[in-house]
Order: sequence, then C-alpha cells, then structure tokens
Amino acid sequence: MPSAIHTPATLLDHQEHQLRQTHVEGWIAQQNAAGFGIDQHMTDALNAYLDGRFDLLALLTELRRPYLN
Repeated sequence: MPSAIHTPATLLDHQEHQLRQTHVEGWIAQQNAAGFGIDQHMTDALNAYLDGRFDLLALLTELRRPYLN
C-alpha cells in the first residue's frame, strides 16, 4: 500500500519534468528558428527551471530581465 501512495507523486514529478523539458526544448527551437543563440544567462535560467528552482513565471521573468533595462 505505501508504494501505491508514492506512485502518483512520482508520476507527477515525472510528468512535471517532461513538461518542463518540453517547454525548454520548444523555447530553444524558437530561439534558433528566429536566428538567436542561447547565451549563458539563458542557459542558467533554463537549467534552474529544469532543476525546479524556477517555476514557469520565474523562468519567463528571468529570461526577459536583461532586456528590461
């Protein structure tokens, strides 16, 4: 029974990871299609999102931050 309790949480974690990976891959593809590269700031922000240190809103905010000044 305890393993059944942990299975949905593990599945959710896996689903969240897959969703984040899809977001990152799509964003990189859009940048490349537009003729832009990925700099170190962007790489750091995307990795923070993949690691769970940023949620999607924080990622988008961080990606825009250098261009707001």
